[in-house]
Amino acid sequence: MINDDLERKPAIISEECLEMLQEAIIYLKETALAPDQAEIMKSQFFKMVRMLERMPGLGVIYKNGMRRFMLGKFRYQIYYKELEDEIEIVGIWHTSRGTEFEDR
Repeated sequence: MINDDLERKPAIISEECLEMLQEAIIYLKETALAPDQAEIMKSQFFKMVRMLERMPGLGVIYKNGMRRFMLGKFRYQIYYKELEDEIEIVGIWHTSRGTEFEDR
């Protein structure tokens, strides 16, 4: 359960991340065994963003000031930066796609 008493930093989701999320949703709709997996993943993504707003230190420190956080059973990593007054969600990347996103 998320503690609403904790200080909250609003999350800003980059346009690139929103595009990546849309691509992931389309991919899941086209390939998932269960048709509802795309909507479940989308819901999980926004749930994790809300959690990171309250607990930005949850993610693993990665590089270039970035952190990453696993998106549940979907094998997607959420990449973000904790800034002074906000959380910048910079991308979402499936672990099977290699390190192309991580090498940016």
